[in-house]
Amino acid sequence: MTITAAQQGRDLHITVIGIDQPFIIKPLPGRAGMQITDTYLNGATGAATSEQMTDALAIAVDGAILDGELWVPLPLDERHVGNRMGLELSIPETESVALAAMFWQTILGVSGVNAYIEGGEGLAGGVKALWALVARLGLSPSRTSPSSALETLIQLANTPTTSTPTGGKKNVKQPQDRLPKQTKP
Repeated sequence: MTITAAQQGRDLHITVIGIDQPFIIKPLPGRAGMQITDTYLNGATGAATSEQMTDALAIAVDGAILDGELWVPLPLDERHVGNRMGLELSIPETESVALAAMFWQTILGVSGVNAYIEGGEGLAGGVKALWALVARLGLSPSRTSPSSALETLIQLANTPTTSTPTGGKKNVKQPQDRLPKQTKP
């Protein structure tokens, strides 16, 4: 694991191993959090553009302003956390901080961040936290994604990776949707 995270007051403090000062993520207004959650779920199923995903991550890290009825990222010169990440972190470290911030801004809060970190960060951690988010929202992969993209993501959580850090949590089989038993005619 390259990051640790803890909520302090209303803020999330994310510490990257080897970096002295934590990255401090401020909470979003609830409606902005709902918007980026929807964007993230759409991205997981292939229904959001890369620009929409980039904007959602920027909002999760640095906040947003309301533009009509849509929350948009702050101007570049006001994205203090994101700008600092770009100067101090590698791309994988940046991904870890940004995704931890994303899951914290969802209904999962700190438990989403913990799922992401305990899942090993990266793809495996993202899938574990995504599964927790889908379960918390009461969604089923078949209703969320007719193309089964979400089911594929969830199945990836069961695929062994070579990127699990030493001492990291081993891949654990994720629960599958439980369908009622079919009665035979």
